[in-house]
Amino acid sequence: MKPSGKCTVPDARAAMLARLEAALSDAPRPPEQTSAPAAQQIDQPDGDALLAAFLGNLDMAGVTHYTAATPQEAADAIRSYLRAAGAHRVAVWEGDVLAGMAGFDVPGVVRDMGLAVATPHGERPCPDAARAEVGITGATAGLAATGTVVVTSGPGMPRSVSIAAPAHMALMPQSRILPDLAAYFATLSPTAGLPSAIHAISGASSTGDIEFVYVKGAHGPVAVHVIVLGWR
Repeated sequence: MKPSGKCTVPDARAAMLARLEAALSDAPRPPEQTSAPAAQQIDQPDGDALLAAFLGNLDMAGVTHYTAATPQEAADAIRSYLRAAGAHRVAVWEGDVLAGMAGFDVPGVVRDMGLAVATPHGERPCPDAARAEVGITGATAGLAATGTVVVTSGPGMPRSVSIAAPAHMALMPQSRILPDLAAYFATLSPTAGLPSAIHAISGASSTGDIEFVYVKGAHGPVAVHVIVLGWR
């Protein structure tokens, strides 16, 4: 009689699984998984609470500030700070960029005071910006948890304006004050385009690296001033 061609040897894999199942028949079973409860909705702080926390932490970091309710108040605050700083030359971002953030002609306010205005346009280093006593920028965000001012770089927003002058003034729309750094990162979108640089400024530049001696203004301005634009 000819062989049928079918393998009569027991399937090795099936036999192994049968042995495992028999060995585990008395093993304790893990508890049944229950569905996780739905995440509770966490209420975000309102604008006034974020502003209060932001200003309080600016005070802790030694950053002076002023909250303006109107463009006229903001312009007056700019003039007041520049006079107190004894400024003769001011470095600024491009006027269109600042107008988009502040809603008024910031370089025009400075020029009307009879001060020189320098706007770097790619020259490295920009001699006029390096000689400025104050640099004026907008602010991409404010972080209430730490009193941090986030300044980004890009077209019309050169980095030198916030770091070259002895004093840095940041114009902060109140609507851009966020709870913390994670909330800011959540607003970034690679598809929409990312800034060329992100500066998180928490007070004046300082260091204690050399013999533990505290030095202010080691890598940037010795003073930071924030004008919160309450209507923006």
